[in-house]
Amino acid sequence: MINLIYIRAAIRERTGQELSLEAVRDVLLEEGLITQAEADDEHLIFKGYDEYFDTDEAATSVENADIYVDKEVFDESDES
Repeated sequence: MINLIYIRAAIRERTGQELSLEAVRDVLLEEGLITQAEADDEHLIFKGYDEYFDTDEAATSVENADIYVDKEVFDESDES
């Protein structure tokens, strides 16, 4: 797995240049650090999580589970 985002950050830190992910891919290919097949892979460049999640919000919902618990049934430890 090649993380172009980290490589781009390293290039920016070292040179001060902000390259596009496509430019980073092209430089890696020119330097022989990736193969043409890797460069042609459509999944090499991170496109975001949109295809996996509905939103970018990092949140969860909490539902009340009481409706699923039978109040008549009790645990054996409650028999004392």
